[in-house]
Amino acid sequence: MVEIEDLITHMRRVQAAERDMRDLSLTWQMIEASAAISCPQDVQSILPTLTQTRERFDGLQRRLVESLASESLAELQDELAAKAQCVIDILVRNLFERTADVGFLATDEVLRGFCARDAAARGEARDDVRRRLAEYRSKYTVYDDIVLLDPQGEVLVRLDDAPMPARSADPIVREALSAPGYVERYRPTDLAGGSAALLYAHRIEDGGRGLGVLVLRFRFADEMTRIFASVADSRNQFAIVLLDGEQRVVASNDEGHVPLGVRLPATAEGAVDGVIFGGREYLAIACSTHGYQGYMGPGWRGFAMVSLLTAFRSRDASADHHSVTLDNTDLIAVQDEATVINRNLRRVVWNGRLMARAEGHDRARLKAVLTQVSLAGARTRSRVDQAVGELHRTSLARITHQASDLARLAADIMDRNLYERANDCRWWALSPALQSTLAGAADPAADARLAAVLEHINGLYTVYARLVAFDAQGTVRAASREDGARPLVGTRVPPEILAAVQGLSDTQRYAVTPFAVNALTAGQPAYVYLAAVRAPQSGALAGGVAIVFNTVAELTTMLREVVGTRKAVAAFVDAAGRVIACSDPACEPGTALLFARTAGVHAHEDVHYAVAVQSACGYREFKLQDGYRNDVQAVVAIQLGRVERRQGRTLDLAGAAAPLERSRSRELAVVQVGTGVYGLPAEAVREAVAPRTVLRAPNASPHVLGLIEVRDSGRPRILQLLSARHLLGISAPARAGDGVAVVLQTGPDRPAFALWVDDVVSVIEIDGGLVQPPPVASMARQQLVAGLVDLQGVPGDPLVQILAPEHLLAEPAAPVPPLAKPKAEAGANAASEAASEAVAVPMGEAVAAD
Repeated sequence: MVEIEDLITHMRRVQAAERDMRDLSLTWQMIEASAAISCPQDVQSILPTLTQTRERFDGLQRRLVESLASESLAELQDELAAKAQCVIDILVRNLFERTADVGFLATDEVLRGFCARDAAARGEARDDVRRRLAEYRSKYTVYDDIVLLDPQGEVLVRLDDAPMPARSADPIVREALSAPGYVERYRPTDLAGGSAALLYAHRIEDGGRGLGVLVLRFRFADEMTRIFASVADSRNQFAIVLLDGEQRVVASNDEGHVPLGVRLPATAEGAVDGVIFGGREYLAIACSTHGYQGYMGPGWRGFAMVSLLTAFRSRDASADHHSVTLDNTDLIAVQDEATVINRNLRRVVWNGRLMARAEGHDRARLKAVLTQVSLAGARTRSRVDQAVGELHRTSLARITHQASDLARLAADIMDRNLYERANDCRWWALSPALQSTLAGAADPAADARLAAVLEHINGLYTVYARLVAFDAQGTVRAASREDGARPLVGTRVPPEILAAVQGLSDTQRYAVTPFAVNALTAGQPAYVYLAAVRAPQSGALAGGVAIVFNTVAELTTMLREVVGTRKAVAAFVDAAGRVIACSDPACEPGTALLFARTAGVHAHEDVHYAVAVQSACGYREFKLQDGYRNDVQAVVAIQLGRVERRQGRTLDLAGAAAPLERSRSRELAVVQVGTGVYGLPAEAVREAVAPRTVLRAPNASPHVLGLIEVRDSGRPRILQLLSARHLLGISAPARAGDGVAVVLQTGPDRPAFALWVDDVVSVIEIDGGLVQPPPVASMARQQLVAGLVDLQGVPGDPLVQILAPEHLLAEPAAPVPPLAKPKAEAGANAASEAASEAVAVPMGEAVAAD
């Protein structure tokens, strides 16, 4: 298996991010060292936080680079696997039908009777048998030749006019005569002029005696061209092949690049591996089939590879949906860590600017350090945001591409499946048993024999709910799976069904009812496939055959197999958007689709989904050349994550931090709560802290979160913690990870307390003359807002609401004195009754309960 470290040199975006992050790490080391040298006393309180933040940034750098590289490789693996898996699974589903075809056709009474005749009698019937086989091939167009051979290999009848020996030496004849079922072989054969061919053979017998062998030659190269085209993209840089058990290529989307018969290196199953082919390095993946109804195909694997030189070139970028949360553990962890680092940097600068106001500090040097921290923080934030954005886009693109691949696969499988249904009804309409019975007068005995034939066929083809045969007047003469309580025999088919059959001009025509309930569908909406049955001699219309496809059940199974274990929903919908089948039981047939029928990111029930839509356009002549039109779309929606309605970046006021040379200047400590920006008089603010726990006191006021411990001159002190969101009437909960406690004290005789805000922004200097009084009806708790100031020149021109700290304590509690002992020793001698009765809970839990 390839090591991701060996691939980073080929990932340009990852290399650029790694280089930029390394440069930023050096910048932080220089700032940290210069601050310790230039003003060691002044930065003593913030230096540990700077060191911790730099160390966390180094960890984030490694994790971010690893995540970018892993996500890039995962995106490539998804694309390679989707192509390799789709190629082999689509083929295996097709070949499963071939195994059924050869077994059923080998029981055909006409073919059996022909093989049982002597040589002279065969000569007289040969043209009739050849015409019958030609009728079969004209409907099942996946075959290019059909051959009947006697037990010695002598060719009795064949459709291909190309020269071939009168007697075949292919061992498949002997193998089929001794096998209990079908025989499947791919190899060079004289039945294909010496070329390799995919053959399906079955013995024709009567009473256990082998009369001959039927061989169907599958149009393998033609089919693979269609499959390869269905998974191709505009870049056309992938080599996609089928490999046999010896790693030899049996089919290739580009034979000039990867020729047939060449042997490729062995690779691990289902994972990207490095291979060397033709002297060049490739990344490749091999996928075995999932199988279909127990059938695993000829033992081949799908294989896709791409040159290492082009593997990680920029792919089509997904639309920018940065606000869409993704259920991606690595991405969430990186985003959370980046948020913590950014918040810590803002808190360092915020506290430093407050510190610079105090006497006894070298304000010039301290402000110079803080300016460097602020600038480096902005660069760090920008580069980390860019890298996280790339990681988010790559993750989203992966899921979007998966949805698109699955929608295309679902539409393709549906078309191929319904192609078989159109073939079945037309071939069964040529049954001598149907033709003779429906052409004659009603006869209970003959009708019973016909019903037995239909029951036998329905037992073999379980995808049908029932098979119905009716005469030219529309009277049902026989049906499989009859309901004793409501028998169909003797009733008339709906007029529209009889009219549709009467309009079929030849044996190649068929009709399909709309997806709906009718008299033949036993109360369930379904597609019913119709073909005309004609009299054996005259060719006049004798009646028709209706095969009721078990539409909802079969298509639902199909959709569930497509989505697998993913958190996804898949559906087939008609042109009006009504559901035909859906993988989600809550979405019933006939109802409107729950999702928009447009590709993109859509929200449903507070969850975002990546939605892909693919029209089912047909397969071979089905819906493309046969006149049948049925506008159906496959819709796949893969869950992305919960809708986050608390979006929005923290405001950046770095440009407003320069001091103003005005006589009426005021300093504001700016914080963010919800989408609002608030200012606190800097003289009332002591610091910003990030407590890990809060003591929840019983019977506290609704706006009181509890009690927190802070350090005051090196000693622990308990402060009341208030919720800014509650005080300001903001009902929406904060985002996960939001929150910092601002310590306030409005005067020496006033109690200190803490205010829980979403984040700190900056400490700025404003012109006091620009402060405007708040509108009378600006908010319910008017006394909390002392004024408004518009920060013109700052991006977005934010309006800052200046809070009055003295009014935040509407119901001031008695001050809690400094603790004489650590909390662990307080016990029964607690410094206050409130603290002794409080219960410690994590900070996030306390905020969530607010």
